[in-house]
Amino acid sequence: MDTDVVVLARFLLTGVALVLAFLAVVTWNRRKDAREAGTFALLVGAMAIYAFGYSGEIVQTTVAGATRWLDFEYLVLPWTPALWLLAACRHNGIRVRAPLIFVIPAIVFVGHLTNFHRLFYSAPLTIAQRGPFWVLQMPRGPISVLDDAFLVVAFLTGAWLYLAGLRHASSLFRKQAFILLLSSLLPFVGNMMYLAGLTPWGLDITPITLSVTCVFVYYGIFHCGIFDLAPLARNLIFNSIRDAVLILDTQDRLIDFNPAARALLPVLDKGSLGGDVEELFAGTVGLATVLSKTGDAIEFSMGQDPDSPSYQIRTWPLASASGQLGRAVIFADITAQVRLREELRRRAETDPLTDVANRRRFQHALEVECMRYTRGHAPLSVLMIDLDFFKDVNDQFGHPIGDQVLRGVAQTLLACLRKTDLLARYGGEEFAVLLPETRCEGAQVIADRLRLAVCKKPIEAEGNQVPLTVSVGVASHANDNEVDPQILLKKADLALYRAKASGRNRIEVA
Repeated sequence: MDTDVVVLARFLLTGVALVLAFLAVVTWNRRKDAREAGTFALLVGAMAIYAFGYSGEIVQTTVAGATRWLDFEYLVLPWTPALWLLAACRHNGIRVRAPLIFVIPAIVFVGHLTNFHRLFYSAPLTIAQRGPFWVLQMPRGPISVLDDAFLVVAFLTGAWLYLAGLRHASSLFRKQAFILLLSSLLPFVGNMMYLAGLTPWGLDITPITLSVTCVFVYYGIFHCGIFDLAPLARNLIFNSIRDAVLILDTQDRLIDFNPAARALLPVLDKGSLGGDVEELFAGTVGLATVLSKTGDAIEFSMGQDPDSPSYQIRTWPLASASGQLGRAVIFADITAQVRLREELRRRAETDPLTDVANRRRFQHALEVECMRYTRGHAPLSVLMIDLDFFKDVNDQFGHPIGDQVLRGVAQTLLACLRKTDLLARYGGEEFAVLLPETRCEGAQVIADRLRLAVCKKPIEAEGNQVPLTVSVGVASHANDNEVDPQILLKKADLALYRAKASGRNRIEVA
């Protein structure tokens, strides 16, 4: 029976060694995709050699036979903690000087090889029977203790690196790091139990735990893309991209977000994961509605203030072979583009001298109001205003002062109008006013208010008081089913000419 147990143990360890060797080869072939793959392949290969060596050691019944297999194991054992630590650093993107990590393993390797002055084994090795197995008794010297201490420090440091990387990683990279952490901690725990004398028959169960490690590594390589460049690259891009990114599932629940999204939307934190976007962003007016839409890009302002930042929100479906998994929502900051566009639009629609609307904008606004009238018969009026004897102002004071007078008149007219009214410089010294929702009687009142304001307030320009009067033509539309903007303008223009012909500084109604 005891012989059967030993044979079974050797068979199991040999199988573990073969599987680990296979995984080492597969991982080595991925080294062009991820730089830590080569280091991890060496680590897995070393574990394969260790498992195979131990499978030979446990069937020996003499010190000489067991020692030969132990020496075989120590060809790789000193290097495994350093390889583990180096792989963890590289997987988490931490630069480290590899030669420094291997200083202690080199000392351990030479110490075991020579046992100089009994610094590795403090006394000769013996062998004792423990149940069905014969187990080597190894009195530990200073270098052996150093080896154990370095193993503890290296594995715990690597584990800490993986745990630290989990906090801000994307869900895919987080899964990879978690698998690597588990796959390497299991042998570490087994080794600690062996050193503490807690294992059955005093056997080193580290190679046994490697069989479970095989399962984790296999799943990580073939199902989670460990050592493929793409997952690592996606994680780095996801965390470093300046655009805010939200990952939503098919039920519009938040499952991930990057640091840029956290900066843009302070409501986000770890507790937000799994929350419904409509509830999460209820405090940002309109955002939940925008996030519920898919398709074309949508412009969205993060506040009601005109100076609030603007974003272009795009949505991409996330799918796999099994179907749609959710969608990614990306916020691209387009504040600069929006402000430039608004500035260009303003310049295209603004008179550069007086800073009021130009003729082009007035014509467009008039057409819009005429269409509104056609649909809803809302009253509409237009004023045409001309500065009386403005040529005399230019002749007497010069064109620079004439320009200042035009600017002053524009500001005087603006101060007398409602927010819904539109003042435009129509050409030369002529202004036009669009009065939506205004009947002829109301338009006359506004026209007279404008005339009196200009008449009573001379324009001050470079120390000169320039008195002015204006003539105003009024045209309204409130009866017909349709209104032609050009006809309405022509009526106002004809009324203006009558006002000028009748002595100026007066109002005429079409």
